[in-house]
Amino acid sequence: MMMSFPLCGPHRLAPALLAALALATGLPAGAAAQAPQAPPGPPPGNGGDLPAPPGTAPAVVPPGAPGAIPGGTTGPGLLGNAPVSLNRARRTFSVPLACQQNGSVRVSAKVVSKAPFARSGYRCAANRATARLTVSSKVAKRLVRHKAVAATLSVTQAGRSSKLYFQLRAGQGAAPAAKGFWTDGHLQCTDSAGAPQAYLVEPDFTTATPTPVSTRGWIAWYTPAGGWHWYGTGGEGAGRWATWTATVAGIAQFHPDGTPTPVPWTQGPIAIPTGQGIVAVGVYEIVYWVGGRPDHQWQYVNAGTAGAAASGGGTLYCAY
Repeated sequence: MMMSFPLCGPHRLAPALLAALALATGLPAGAAAQAPQAPPGPPPGNGGDLPAPPGTAPAVVPPGAPGAIPGGTTGPGLLGNAPVSLNRARRTFSVPLACQQNGSVRVSAKVVSKAPFARSGYRCAANRATARLTVSSKVAKRLVRHKAVAATLSVTQAGRSSKLYFQLRAGQGAAPAAKGFWTDGHLQCTDSAGAPQAYLVEPDFTTATPTPVSTRGWIAWYTPAGGWHWYGTGGEGAGRWATWTATVAGIAQFHPDGTPTPVPWTQGPIAIPTGQGIVAVGVYEIVYWVGGRPDHQWQYVNAGTAGAAASGGGTLYCAY
């Protein structure tokens, strides 16, 4: 798929197929875990913490980054990427949460205000809460003008703060299309022996002309008690951007000496606790640097041993 500037794949899947996939659980047969209400939505930062323009890309692909998803519930989380919409008449909106005890929230968005523009407390019952928030008339007008903003929900629970990311809609336009899949790269659910160790394989991003890119991968994991959380190369909620050179044949570093079959960078093995109803999703972000300016995009990757196109569709979830 060609874009407005000379960029190409990995391509997205057809909109009709994406809509169907978004509703499907995609859980392997016999999985004990339950599918969440919706996939996780935007990764940490929500496109607002982009890296500096990249320097020199490495000559070879570095070793992968092993890690482990924390056991137990590590704090509050969103329940999925369901739309959060402003009630324009009442200037209110609500955000459902997975929680462990009562807490408070603050909502901010850089394009609306430098300081948080809404605050509220919530009561937690059966690991669920709804934070109900009200904004001023001034803020409501700004939200309506932008129609949709990347918002950050700062949650304080038991003296510990965490940040959750969502889209807040206030306009009358059509809702944005559901995020789809990169056509390669994947979240391998287990290792070759079937052990619960995940491997997040980077897509082989292509461009029509050699272009510097920054990429960052995430494993989002869901439990009924904790909602969605994010694991990156720096641990929970922390990821590092990598610098590469995208070409018409893919990431140059993945094709040493012009080898047609890529040897992509892989995050893993990532040990996954079993017996906790964990469901995991792989996500990759990319920043294309064109004329020194960033173009940020993110998509899910297929859960399986191949990219979404190669597997004839797309499967969102690994289950443990």
